[in-house]
Amino acid sequence: NGFFDKLWDKLVWSKVRARFGGNIRFCMSGAAALSPDVASFIQMVGFNCYEGYGLTETSPLVSANGWAGPGKSKLNTVGRVANGVNVIIDTDAWDDPARPEEGEIIVQGPNVMMGYWNNEEATAEVIMEPGKFRTGDLGKITQDGFLAITGRVKSQFKLQNGKYVSPAPLEENVKLSPYVEGAVLDGRNMVKTYLIIHPNMKALKSALGAANISFSGDDAEMCKDQNVKDWLLTELKANNMVAPTWKGYETAGSIILDHEEWTTDNDLLTPSMKVKLRNLLTRHEDAINNL
Repeated sequence: NGFFDKLWDKLVWSKVRARFGGNIRFCMSGAAALSPDVASFIQMVGFNCYEGYGLTETSPLVSANGWAGPGKSKLNTVGRVANGVNVIIDTDAWDDPARPEEGEIIVQGPNVMMGYWNNEEATAEVIMEPGKFRTGDLGKITQDGFLAITGRVKSQFKLQNGKYVSPAPLEENVKLSPYVEGAVLDGRNMVKTYLIIHPNMKALKSALGAANISFSGDDAEMCKDQNVKDWLLTELKANNMVAPTWKGYETAGSIILDHEEWTTDNDLLTPSMKVKLRNLLTRHEDAINNL
């Protein structure tokens, strides 16, 4: 709003907007979480971004950034709850004393489905009472009334020190690295978390060459090379696992590299392209035990 902001906008951001055609009024994001870095860039460029959160079972919108007008957006949240919808945070579903304000997001309102067709068992698991739906997502309401998603109830795990980790947000941030195609964070009942990474082999080899990191053998051998793993872990810690966004106990202390692409054919992805965690952990059981 100040002079230098306007000057910077004139000299830089106006040119960026022009590269996008110069006529964008707003943009919309849904389906998957919008990275805070991407959201921040969109804001700096001057686009109003409507980032929505919802589920098919909630018809689908629960909340959104931007819908309430200019200035009604907040990074690291999915905005304010939509009119006519009520969100309850069930803290009994999450027992981390360090984050007592978090819990399972429960949606209540006329937008909630009646149930799953011909599947009473599945319906009973998520419909607490008519119009009240358990999402399975972890979240919290900020002091200024924005809804923040912090993970999934079923994917959370506990370290040996008793700290709870919700891996999804950090996994998404790690996947922003140009050297990463797939990422899984785990560490249940361990002292420290670790990452299983399917690298972008072409980009990784190029970066290793530029950094004078030598390696030999095929892709499988390269992914076992400790120098390669150390370099990539250092790179990710410096750019994708930075404090204070990520707490020390959340950031990975070690890394396992998997040269093979994760697909439905090798049973490492579901048809909806989600990682089959149990299969991936079994695949790397020996490496995990050696950490």
